[in-house]
Amino acid sequence: MKNILISICIPTYEMHGGALKMLTRSFDMLKKQTFKDFEVVISDNSEDDVVKNLCASPAYQSLNINYFKNPRKGISKNTNEAIKMARGKIIKILHMDDYLADENSMQDILDNFKGNWLVTGCGHDMGDGRIINTHFPRYNQKIYIGKNTIGSPSVLSIKNENPLMFDENLIWMNDCGYYEELYEKYGEPDILNKVNVVIGLGKHQTTSNISNELKKREKAYMKEKYKDRKNYLNAFSKLWQGIITSIKNMFS
Repeated sequence: MKNILISICIPTYEMHGGALKMLTRSFDMLKKQTFKDFEVVISDNSEDDVVKNLCASPAYQSLNINYFKNPRKGISKNTNEAIKMARGKIIKILHMDDYLADENSMQDILDNFKGNWLVTGCGHDMGDGRIINTHFPRYNQKIYIGKNTIGSPSVLSIKNENPLMFDENLIWMNDCGYYEELYEKYGEPDILNKVNVVIGLGKHQTTSNISNELKKREKAYMKEKYKDRKNYLNAFSKLWQGIITSIKNMFS
């Protein structure tokens, strides 16, 4: 079997009746890619066969689609199952309502992936095809409490060597939790400051269907989860700064 360089992992579900439209848009751009050595891994939470039938369509046979029905419901669980099925050396996360920005997006990922994780710039599409509100990512120390300066998981690619899994206790903040875990294991990401993916905006989004109560619970969960680690890092940072100051004073 030929080695696959990149696995595009797409967790899917009915998306309130929008699955066919959203996934067709994404597949159409995948067909246009100049870089072809990739597979598409579909982990499907759908109760119907809309996604399954689209994946089996002759129009998309060139995409090397690896489809499987996943009974474990939820965005984090569904993404994790797709990651587990990935065979490529690099895993590219792509939500089903998002799509690659142009025909060179996959080649740009390959050319700029140097370490363990890469994040890219993105644009946003309100549903009319116009790309607005471009965003370029950066890591910050408060990402674990929801200050997400990286963006949607669709901007993310990771090395497929014992890849980290998304925290299945999280829905709304699963991306922030994942970025924090990647940072603590590997340090800051490589960054491609170019719009590589387009985020689909609208009422179908998870963020549009999350209650304020769930948001509060997840923020509290994240603060508790990382409390000890952050306290340790802050203490170590103060100790290190003290050492540096002492050394400077010795030679001043």
